Parts: sequence; C-alpha cells; structure tokens
Amino acid sequence: MDLSELLEGDALTGRQAAIIFFVFLSLIIIAGILLILFGDVFQDLFT
Repeated sequence: MDLSELLEGDALTGRQAAIIFFVFLSLIIIAGILLILFGDVFQDLFT
C-alpha cells in the first residue's frame, strides 16, 4: 500500500488508523521531551 493511499483513508482499517495515531503521538511526546531536555541549550542560543 502506497503512503498516499494510506493517508487518503479510503482503505484505512482501524488497526492502521491506530498505528498512525500512536506514531504521531509518540513523535509529539519525543519532541516535547527533547525540548525539555535541551531547553537550556536553546535558551542560550537565542538570548
């Protein structure tokens, strides 16, 4: 299955939708953790 077909959602099963949801959720959580961990570094860069 192609990525564009997957994102259109026509043939999207519940399992695929759950996988996509949790992938995006984990990316957001990882980005938040990285921002918390490296927040001091970013603050030093921009101030």
